[in-house]
Amino acid sequence: MHIERLANNEKSEFSARTRAQNIDTLKSEHLDVLVIGGGIVGAGIIRDVALNGGIRAGLIEQGDFGSGTSSATSQLVHGGFRYLSKGDIALVKASRREREVLLRIAPNVVRPIPIAILCYAGDRYPLVGIQMAAHYYNHLSQTDRAEKSEVIRDVVEIQRRLGSIETTGLKGAAVIWDSMVDDARLCLLTLRDAYLHGASVANYVRFLDFVRQTGAETVVRAADSITGEEFEVRAKHIVSATGPWTDGVWEKEQGYDGVPRLTTQRAKGIHILVPRVPGNHYGIATLTRSEKSHHGKPRVIFLLPIGANTEEAANGYQELLLIGTTETQPEGAPDAVRPTAAEVDYLLSATNRVFPNAALTRSDVISAYAGVRPLISARRSRLGKIGQARLNSTKSRRNCRNDYVTRGHIIAESPSGVLYIYGGKLTTHRQIAEETVDRLAEKLGVARHCQTAVLPLLNDTPVNDVCNPAAARLIRRYGGTGADIIQQWVDKDATLSESLTAAFPFLKAEVRYAFWGEMAMNLEDFLWRRTRIGLTVGQGVDIAPKIAALLGEFSDWDASRIAAEVETYRQRIAWLNADWVVENLKK
Repeated sequence: MHIERLANNEKSEFSARTRAQNIDTLKSEHLDVLVIGGGIVGAGIIRDVALNGGIRAGLIEQGDFGSGTSSATSQLVHGGFRYLSKGDIALVKASRREREVLLRIAPNVVRPIPIAILCYAGDRYPLVGIQMAAHYYNHLSQTDRAEKSEVIRDVVEIQRRLGSIETTGLKGAAVIWDSMVDDARLCLLTLRDAYLHGASVANYVRFLDFVRQTGAETVVRAADSITGEEFEVRAKHIVSATGPWTDGVWEKEQGYDGVPRLTTQRAKGIHILVPRVPGNHYGIATLTRSEKSHHGKPRVIFLLPIGANTEEAANGYQELLLIGTTETQPEGAPDAVRPTAAEVDYLLSATNRVFPNAALTRSDVISAYAGVRPLISARRSRLGKIGQARLNSTKSRRNCRNDYVTRGHIIAESPSGVLYIYGGKLTTHRQIAEETVDRLAEKLGVARHCQTAVLPLLNDTPVNDVCNPAAARLIRRYGGTGADIIQQWVDKDATLSESLTAAFPFLKAEVRYAFWGEMAMNLEDFLWRRTRIGLTVGQGVDIAPKIAALLGEFSDWDASRIAAEVETYRQRIAWLNADWVVENLKK
């Protein structure tokens, strides 16, 4: 892209040009550590390595940063209240601790939210049991004193807080506190911070194979998905943080024993977004009714309001209700999963049971997305050296009584020395990274200085010190340095201060910044992850031509590239919606 570099902000550029420079570094330098996978766990690992100092490190991601499961979550940073009933206390404690860390280092993308756990007659757990668990759950957190659990039995008060929910058989609600997060943005900020501290990171670089796994160095073959060029990367140590793709990397090893370490059973989760139900400003957790399609067992469904506050408006959200998730069997590769009609109907049914007056149908669904969880196979304890790794944080086990698979994690080492991250979840990604880098530092013989729990992701101007709402929004989203760059552009060209549309807060300058300072490479990167416009009404298809044309004004996109970007994005959304969208939405 032909975008000028500002003289005093050279390191702040994180663009296609930066990507090309980083790829050159990956080709030419002998690294200490190469991380494969640019989801949230890989991002956490490379940031920890970069902040530690004394380690030459790089990261490659086959798609865009966070384009897999890490941008297809429930958008919760949570302690896992439901894990208490499974006896997974260690995981809950670790998750509550990590929530506090993320609230401290990333307040721009992580915000507290009260969640009401509904209890109806016939539910699996009585209200008094939920109340006791909620009190214990609150006891594990050291956050704001205002975050206190409470139990509400008065139906009128419950409806005042939650909206017109179903009251027949309602025993009460227990309120706990968790946090909402823009998952894709948290991943991006973590990777960008790693780059600012010296790591070489590149999206759209696919791992192909291990070339050599002997001696003091491992050589891997990779491919630039944009140019098609194949090249080799040399590193003393390799870390696979590829989530549901992890077994695909393990299969490439010389010592692969033919047995996968992950399970796909009940690993797929989908979420839908519908218009906000009036009056609801709390998150809601409710048990579904037992259904054959879900093993005859109820599961927890979250109904989460988003887009009602300044932080979420800054990310492009409208006032929506996020509903999820399912536990179904994925078909095909992890990057080929999409919502089905049955899964969408399942979530709509659960929502209509809570909000019967809403009478939601598929035509009310604004968008839907799917992801695959990296669940650890129950067989992993019989799988040789790679399966004999020390269990980290929590016991990774399958409970025979309730078929529960933990969301804990394993850091396993293959016979050739590759480290594999199995399991885990967004909330505990920083802890997983810390444990991984502990092992890497020991192997490399370097001093260990973990700073990820104390250094903010955007370590600059406090938003509370800024009186101008527009300036505060930019600082909250991009940090002081990013906001300064955007303001410099606006000062030079007043047209860049214009909004994209009346529906979204983004300035034209912010589109430019997404490609200059956040390594967006195409329209989907911008609409789906740099912003969340892809999750809102129209899913960005309606404004894609305008954004592509805008990019053509200050980039090297010619008319054919602009048209191709718009068509590619349109086809991507059509494919994503193909199984569930009703006919009137296709027109």
